[in-house]
Amino acid sequence: MKRLPSLLLLAACLATAASVQAAEPAAAGDCITLSPDQQLVRNGADRDVLLRNGDQHYLVRFERSCSSAAMSPKLAFVTPGRDGQLCGAGGSRLRTNGQSCTISAVEPITAEEFTRKARARQ
Repeated sequence: MKRLPSLLLLAACLATAASVQAAEPAAAGDCITLSPDQQLVRNGADRDVLLRNGDQHYLVRFERSCSSAAMSPKLAFVTPGRDGQLCGAGGSRLRTNGQSCTISAVEPITAEEFTRKARARQ
């Protein structure tokens, strides 16, 4: 029985560490693996898009304005040498029909934030 409080404390510490790590943007070497189950919210996209990647949610920021992200019928994340990955700090680009936009950050957000931000863009 003495182990139960210790295990609960350990679980709480691990959960706190995971939430702190999840709140940080992906660094240059940090990439996420793209899932075939994706949703991009790009209404009003100029500086960022919202990405649901499986059950994970992200705010993907651009280095500069990427006005074609909101209008282009075709979008693709491209990461040279790392197919199927999305990296921040200039490691990836969003390719549209008219532009190629450098990704500055891939920031994890909660499902609730994703839903709230997506509704605000409609």
